[in-house]
Amino acid sequence: MAWWRWLDRDDSLARARQAGVLRVGYALEAPYALLNPLGQPTGESPEVARAIAQHLGLRTVWILTSFDHLIPDLLAERFDLIAAGMFITPERAALVRFSRPTLRVRPGWLTLSSRPLSLDYTAVQPSASFRIAVLQGSAEEALFQKRQAPQAGLLSVPDARVGQTAVLLGQASALALSLPAVQAMALASEGRLAAQPAMGPDTPTQQVALALRRTDTGLADAVDQVLASFLGSPAHLDLLARFGLGPDDLPFPP
Repeated sequence: MAWWRWLDRDDSLARARQAGVLRVGYALEAPYALLNPLGQPTGESPEVARAIAQHLGLRTVWILTSFDHLIPDLLAERFDLIAAGMFITPERAALVRFSRPTLRVRPGWLTLSSRPLSLDYTAVQPSASFRIAVLQGSAEEALFQKRQAPQAGLLSVPDARVGQTAVLLGQASALALSLPAVQAMALASEGRLAAQPAMGPDTPTQQVALALRRTDTGLADAVDQVLASFLGSPAHLDLLARFGLGPDDLPFPP
Protein backbone atom coordinates (compact mmCIF):
# COMPACT_ATOMS: atom_id res chain seq x y z
CA MET A 1 0.00 0.00 0.00
CA ALA A 2 1.34 3.46 -0.93
CA TRP A 3 2.40 5.53 2.05
CA TRP A 4 -0.16 8.30 1.44
CA ARG A 5 -3.03 5.84 1.80
CA TRP A 6 -2.19 5.58 5.51
CA LEU A 7 -3.23 9.23 5.93
CA ASP A 8 -6.84 8.13 5.41
CA ARG A 9 -6.67 5.31 7.95
CA ASP A 10 -7.87 5.63 11.52
CA ASP A 11 -6.41 4.01 14.63
CA SER A 12 -9.20 1.45 15.23
CA LEU A 13 -6.95 -1.55 14.59
CA ALA A 14 -4.21 -0.14 16.82
CA ARG A 15 -6.75 0.48 19.60
CA ALA A 16 -8.06 -3.07 19.38
CA ARG A 17 -4.53 -4.47 19.47
CA GLN A 18 -3.59 -2.26 22.40
CA ALA A 19 -6.63 -3.55 24.31
CA GLY A 20 -6.02 -7.09 23.05
CA VAL A 21 -9.76 -7.48 22.54
CA LEU A 22 -12.30 -7.63 19.72
CA ARG A 23 -15.76 -6.85 21.14
CA VAL A 24 -18.39 -8.73 19.14
CA GLY A 25 -22.13 -8.08 19.22
CA TYR A 26 -24.57 -10.82 18.27
CA ALA A 27 -28.26 -11.74 18.36
CA LEU A 28 -29.53 -15.30 18.54
CA GLU A 29 -30.69 -16.84 15.26
CA ALA A 30 -29.52 -20.34 14.35
CA PRO A 31 -27.45 -21.25 12.41
CA TYR A 32 -25.90 -17.79 12.25
CA ALA A 33 -25.56 -17.20 15.99
CA LEU A 34 -26.52 -19.49 18.85
CA LEU A 35 -25.26 -20.75 22.19
CA ASN A 36 -23.43 -24.04 22.70
CA PRO A 37 -24.26 -26.36 25.65
CA LEU A 38 -21.83 -24.38 27.82
CA GLY A 39 -23.66 -21.13 27.04
CA GLN A 40 -20.88 -19.78 24.79
CA PRO A 41 -21.62 -18.02 21.48
CA THR A 42 -21.20 -20.13 18.36
CA GLY A 43 -22.77 -20.34 14.91
CA GLU A 44 -21.56 -19.30 11.47
CA SER A 45 -21.02 -15.60 12.19
CA PRO A 46 -19.47 -15.82 15.69
CA GLU A 47 -17.12 -18.58 14.53
CA VAL A 48 -15.97 -16.47 11.58
CA ALA A 49 -15.45 -13.54 13.97
CA ARG A 50 -13.52 -15.80 16.34
CA ALA A 51 -11.25 -16.94 13.49
CA ILE A 52 -10.61 -13.31 12.53
CA ALA A 53 -9.76 -12.36 16.11
CA GLN A 54 -7.31 -15.26 16.33
CA HIS A 55 -5.62 -14.19 13.09
CA LEU A 56 -5.29 -10.66 14.50
CA GLY A 57 -3.98 -11.86 17.86
CA LEU A 58 -7.06 -10.69 19.76
CA ARG A 59 -9.35 -12.39 22.24
CA THR A 60 -13.11 -12.05 21.79
CA VAL A 61 -15.56 -10.45 24.18
CA TRP A 62 -19.20 -11.25 23.37
CA ILE A 63 -22.15 -8.89 23.85
CA LEU A 64 -25.66 -10.27 23.35
CA THR A 65 -28.42 -7.93 22.21
CA SER A 66 -31.64 -8.08 20.18
CA PHE A 67 -31.41 -8.01 16.39
CA ASP A 68 -32.96 -4.56 16.06
CA HIS A 69 -30.43 -3.13 18.54
CA LEU A 70 -27.33 -4.48 16.76
CA ILE A 71 -26.66 -1.42 14.61
CA PRO A 72 -27.61 1.18 17.27
CA ASP A 73 -25.38 -0.58 19.81
CA LEU A 74 -22.51 -0.75 17.31
CA LEU A 75 -22.82 2.97 16.58
CA ALA A 76 -22.94 3.66 20.32
CA GLU A 77 -19.56 1.85 20.57
CA ARG A 78 -20.92 -0.91 22.79
CA PHE A 79 -18.96 -3.32 20.58
CA ASP A 80 -16.67 -3.22 17.54
CA LEU A 81 -18.14 -5.83 15.21
CA ILE A 82 -21.55 -7.35 14.45
CA ALA A 83 -21.53 -11.13 13.90
CA ALA A 84 -25.17 -12.14 13.59
CA GLY A 85 -25.98 -13.31 10.06
CA MET A 86 -26.84 -9.75 9.02
CA PHE A 87 -27.97 -9.27 5.42
CA ILE A 88 -26.35 -6.54 3.35
CA THR A 89 -28.97 -3.92 2.41
CA PRO A 90 -28.58 -0.37 1.07
CA GLU A 91 -30.30 1.03 4.17
CA ARG A 92 -27.86 -0.71 6.50
CA ALA A 93 -24.86 0.08 4.29
CA ALA A 94 -25.65 3.77 4.78
CA LEU A 95 -25.09 3.28 8.53
CA VAL A 96 -22.35 0.64 8.82
CA ARG A 97 -19.43 -0.72 6.84
CA PHE A 98 -19.96 -4.31 5.77
CA SER A 99 -17.12 -6.77 5.44
CA ARG A 100 -16.66 -9.04 2.46
CA PRO A 101 -19.79 -11.23 2.21
CA THR A 102 -19.46 -14.50 4.13
CA LEU A 103 -22.61 -16.32 2.92
CA ARG A 104 -25.19 -16.36 0.14
CA VAL A 105 -28.65 -17.05 1.53
CA ARG A 106 -32.05 -17.92 0.07
CA PRO A 107 -35.26 -16.90 1.87
CA GLY A 108 -37.57 -19.44 3.44
CA TRP A 109 -40.79 -20.04 5.34
CA LEU A 110 -41.40 -21.72 8.68
CA THR A 111 -44.91 -23.15 9.13
CA LEU A 112 -46.70 -25.84 11.07
CA SER A 113 -46.03 -29.26 9.56
CA SER A 114 -49.78 -29.70 9.20
CA ARG A 115 -50.00 -26.53 7.08
CA PRO A 116 -47.08 -26.52 4.64
CA LEU A 117 -47.03 -23.87 1.96
CA SER A 118 -45.12 -23.02 -1.18
CA LEU A 119 -45.51 -19.35 -1.99
CA ASP A 120 -43.86 -16.89 -4.32
CA TYR A 121 -41.89 -14.80 -1.84
CA THR A 122 -42.04 -11.75 -4.05
CA ALA A 123 -45.82 -11.87 -4.52
CA VAL A 124 -47.35 -12.98 -1.20
CA GLN A 125 -49.27 -10.29 0.65
CA PRO A 126 -49.74 -10.53 4.43
CA SER A 127 -53.27 -10.08 5.71
CA ALA A 128 -55.32 -10.54 8.85
CA SER A 129 -56.11 -14.09 7.72
CA PHE A 130 -52.51 -14.83 6.68
CA ARG A 131 -50.32 -13.22 9.28
CA ILE A 132 -46.56 -13.33 8.74
CA ALA A 133 -44.05 -13.07 11.57
CA VAL A 134 -40.89 -11.07 10.83
CA LEU A 135 -37.91 -10.06 12.95
CA GLN A 136 -37.84 -6.43 14.02
CA GLY A 137 -35.30 -4.59 11.90
CA SER A 138 -34.95 -7.49 9.43
CA ALA A 139 -34.79 -7.41 5.64
CA GLU A 140 -38.05 -9.40 5.59
CA GLU A 141 -39.83 -6.77 7.68
CA ALA A 142 -38.59 -4.02 5.36
CA LEU A 143 -39.70 -5.96 2.27
CA PHE A 144 -43.27 -6.41 3.45
CA GLN A 145 -43.50 -2.87 4.82
CA LYS A 146 -42.54 -1.55 1.37
CA ARG A 147 -45.58 -3.39 0.02
CA GLN A 148 -47.68 -1.48 2.52
CA ALA A 149 -48.83 -4.67 4.18
CA PRO A 150 -51.74 -4.05 6.56
CA GLN A 151 -50.71 -3.76 10.19
CA ALA A 152 -52.80 -6.80 11.08
CA GLY A 153 -50.87 -8.86 8.52
CA LEU A 154 -47.44 -8.51 10.12
CA LEU A 155 -46.27 -9.67 13.51
CA SER A 156 -42.91 -8.07 14.36
CA VAL A 157 -40.96 -10.15 16.87
CA PRO A 158 -37.66 -9.45 18.67
CA ASP A 159 -35.94 -12.68 17.69
CA ALA A 160 -36.33 -15.96 15.82
CA ARG A 161 -37.36 -17.95 18.88
CA VAL A 162 -40.33 -15.66 19.50
CA GLY A 163 -41.27 -15.98 15.83
CA GLN A 164 -41.10 -19.76 16.06
CA THR A 165 -43.36 -19.70 19.12
CA ALA A 166 -45.84 -17.47 17.28
CA VAL A 167 -46.13 -20.09 14.52
CA LEU A 168 -46.52 -22.92 17.03
CA LEU A 169 -49.28 -21.05 18.89
CA GLY A 170 -51.12 -20.05 15.71
CA GLN A 171 -50.40 -16.34 16.22
CA ALA A 172 -48.81 -16.29 12.74
CA SER A 173 -49.35 -18.48 9.69
CA ALA A 174 -45.66 -18.39 8.83
CA LEU A 175 -42.33 -16.96 9.86
CA ALA A 176 -40.43 -15.32 6.99
CA LEU A 177 -36.71 -15.76 7.55
CA SER A 178 -33.64 -17.11 5.80
CA LEU A 179 -33.80 -20.72 4.65
CA PRO A 180 -30.88 -21.93 6.84
CA ALA A 181 -32.53 -20.39 9.91
CA VAL A 182 -35.96 -21.96 9.34
CA GLN A 183 -34.36 -25.31 8.47
CA ALA A 184 -32.52 -25.29 11.79
CA MET A 185 -35.74 -24.52 13.67
CA ALA A 186 -37.74 -27.21 11.83
CA LEU A 187 -35.03 -29.78 12.52
CA ALA A 188 -35.16 -29.05 16.24
CA SER A 189 -38.98 -29.05 16.44
CA GLU A 190 -39.48 -32.84 16.58
CA GLY A 191 -41.73 -32.77 13.53
CA ARG A 192 -44.03 -29.96 14.63
CA LEU A 193 -42.64 -27.40 12.17
CA ALA A 194 -41.76 -27.48 8.48
CA ALA A 195 -39.34 -25.36 6.48
CA GLN A 196 -39.71 -24.60 2.79
CA PRO A 197 -37.63 -22.48 0.43
CA ALA A 198 -39.44 -19.45 -0.88
CA MET A 199 -40.60 -20.16 -4.42
CA GLY A 200 -40.80 -17.99 -7.51
CA PRO A 201 -38.52 -16.95 -10.38
CA ASP A 202 -37.81 -13.55 -8.84
CA THR A 203 -37.16 -14.76 -5.31
CA PRO A 204 -34.17 -12.75 -4.10
CA THR A 205 -31.04 -14.12 -2.51
CA GLN A 206 -29.21 -12.19 0.18
CA GLN A 207 -25.60 -11.88 1.20
CA VAL A 208 -24.52 -12.09 4.83
CA ALA A 209 -21.58 -10.12 6.19
CA LEU A 210 -20.01 -8.84 9.36
CA ALA A 211 -20.53 -5.14 10.10
CA LEU A 212 -18.32 -2.43 11.58
CA ARG A 213 -18.54 1.30 12.13
CA ARG A 214 -17.91 3.23 8.93
CA THR A 215 -15.19 5.26 10.65
CA ASP A 216 -13.22 2.16 11.73
CA THR A 217 -11.43 1.77 8.40
CA GLY A 218 -8.22 0.28 9.81
CA LEU A 219 -10.04 -2.52 11.62
CA ALA A 220 -12.38 -3.08 8.66
CA ASP A 221 -9.47 -3.40 6.24
CA ALA A 222 -7.78 -5.93 8.55
CA VAL A 223 -10.99 -7.96 8.79
CA ASP A 224 -11.32 -8.06 5.01
CA GLN A 225 -7.69 -9.11 4.59
CA VAL A 226 -8.27 -12.10 6.89
CA LEU A 227 -11.52 -13.01 5.13
CA ALA A 228 -9.83 -12.89 1.71
CA SER A 229 -7.75 -15.95 2.60
CA PHE A 230 -10.14 -17.61 5.07
CA LEU A 231 -13.40 -17.78 3.10
CA GLY A 232 -13.68 -21.02 1.15
CA SER A 233 -10.61 -22.52 2.84
CA PRO A 234 -10.76 -26.06 4.31
CA ALA A 235 -11.02 -24.54 7.80
CA HIS A 236 -13.94 -22.37 6.73
CA LEU A 237 -15.74 -25.23 4.97
CA ASP A 238 -15.32 -27.38 8.11
CA LEU A 239 -16.83 -24.53 10.12
CA LEU A 240 -19.83 -24.26 7.78
CA ALA A 241 -20.43 -28.01 7.89
CA ARG A 242 -20.89 -27.83 11.67
CA PHE A 243 -23.99 -25.71 11.10
CA GLY A 244 -25.53 -27.53 8.14
CA LEU A 245 -23.99 -25.21 5.54
CA GLY A 246 -21.65 -25.98 2.65
CA PRO A 247 -19.97 -24.81 -0.55
CA ASP A 248 -23.32 -23.88 -2.13
CA ASP A 249 -23.77 -21.30 0.63
CA LEU A 250 -20.53 -19.46 -0.18
CA PRO A 251 -20.99 -15.92 -1.50
CA PHE A 252 -19.00 -16.87 -4.60
CA PRO A 253 -19.10 -19.99 -6.82
CA PRO A 254 -17.33 -22.96 -5.15
